[in-house]
Amino acid sequence: MIIQPGLTQTITDVLVPAGQYISIGNVGNDATTVLLEPIGPTSYENYTQIASLSNSAQMFGPYPVDRTMRIVSGIESTAQYDVGAEPSLRGFPTLTLGSLEPVALVEPAATFVTLTYDDDGGNVRLASAGAHGLTAAIAVGASVYVTWATGTGVNGLYEVTALDADTTGVAITIDLPYVVGLGTPTVAVANTVVTLASVTVPGWSMGVGGGMEIDALFTVTNNATIKTLGMTYGGGSVLSAAAASNASASVQKILYNRGGSQVLSNSTASTGHGLSTGANVVLSVDASVDQTFAITAQPATANNLMRLEAFSLYVTF
Repeated sequence: MIIQPGLTQTITDVLVPAGQYISIGNVGNDATTVLLEPIGPTSYENYTQIASLSNSAQMFGPYPVDRTMRIVSGIESTAQYDVGAEPSLRGFPTLTLGSLEPVALVEPAATFVTLTYDDDGGNVRLASAGAHGLTAAIAVGASVYVTWATGTGVNGLYEVTALDADTTGVAITIDLPYVVGLGTPTVAVANTVVTLASVTVPGWSMGVGGGMEIDALFTVTNNATIKTLGMTYGGGSVLSAAAASNASASVQKILYNRGGSQVLSNSTASTGHGLSTGANVVLSVDASVDQTFAITAQPATANNLMRLEAFSLYVTF
């Protein structure tokens, strides 16, 4: 059912039978408030607000007994609701998440460990006991992933601004103003999985029967070494593809919510639509609660670039 915008707020009471779900969506400039009556005799003042929807959709229930849901839609918004065992809002607009900001990763050689830091012109210079194996042409302008023990340093990706020497050097400079008590840093070395980007997919934004499509564009160093592109949803793998002897990758993945914590995706080795020798996968992920979608990179060898140029998630209810 569609609740059209009006001159004032529109209050709609909907009975949700025991054992049933109700899905509610909102489109427009005003949020839609969702309230639930307590069990037993009640009045408007006793309703409890359970959600505020703004250009989003959510599913509620089931409840062990009949319950009344109060939907309060705004003046400049359209609300839509559907009651049923597996309701859906097919007319609800797609939720789009993602980023156009590129993120580039390089990882030093395995000897680049046991790091210390010092002040280097306002940035932080990281030094190791062994050669970092990086070249300025590849590494400068890209980022390394640094974790910090104790101190005030924040784990994350840091841009490389300088190397002391190509491949044989033992120090790099990262873009981070020097702070006393920064902590002890460790740089992720070659063959370490690093998260390049992650977003929260709201619970029930992919309703039962709904789905999600992911488009992502990558640039990688074109050589024979393995560079693994990864994607996860709710911790479950939806992509694990080795990029060797390729300069770029365009990835399209699809997921469908079967309900009952079953999310179906195409083969983890598949980077796009079409035939595949790999089997489809079923993830045990509860799409009714917030879940994290993440994109990862794993260069097997030092001095290989893996850059996520941009990505988008299109989530349908």
